[in-house]
Amino acid sequence: MPQPSLTPEESRLATFCRLFAVVYFAGALCFAASPELTYRIAALEPTALPPLGPEAAFWNVLAVGMMAAAGTACLVTAARPRERRHAILPVVVANLISSALAAVHLVGAGRSRALMALLVTDVPILLLTVALYRAAAPGVHSAPARGEPPEAVESPKIQLKVSKS
Repeated sequence: MPQPSLTPEESRLATFCRLFAVVYFAGALCFAASPELTYRIAALEPTALPPLGPEAAFWNVLAVGMMAAAGTACLVTAARPRERRHAILPVVVANLISSALAAVHLVGAGRSRALMALLVTDVPILLLTVALYRAAAPGVHSAPARGEPPEAVESPKIQLKVSKS
């Protein structure tokens, strides 16, 4: 039996996920290929920065991995938005956490162009992702991962006899 066609909301979620898969993978590629340029753009610093040290390289590697993971989650969702819409939730959580931490650091540590750039980009993406996710299945709630365990059926008891020879 063929699957019913996607609703307009599911199609929008699939299109959004395809687009953002490209954005996330392009971001990962840019971070990996040119970490200094990425930092300079994010920090809005036109001057050349010294090469990144091992600590900055560590965070750059994590950023590339996270961008690749977000892109993969988007691709998984885009392939079958009706059945796999929950695969986009790691992207929602990543954007929520990065936005919240950027805001906390801005409040605590003062002004930072890089953190402000992160907030300006992450918050709209977060809100759009959540809106499209929710719209793709209005009123649908996730079922528990496992239902009630079936009642145990006792197997018949087997009597073993020991014989003396």
